[in-house]
Amino acid sequence: MINYFKNVAQEMKNVTWLTGEQTSKETITVIAVSVIFALFLGGVDWLLQQGFNFLLAK
Repeated sequence: MINYFKNVAQEMKNVTWLTGEQTSKETITVIAVSVIFALFLGGVDWLLQQGFNFLLAK
């Protein structure tokens, strides 16, 4: 068990961490893509709902 934690500590030293600027850019990108995807899915859902409502109204 102790050997495991030693290995984890050694691997963590090999990790290349992002800079603050890179982290900010990546975060903004993830948020933007998430919003765009949500709007797209919301639009598709609305269109399908309108289509079903049109078909069921007759």
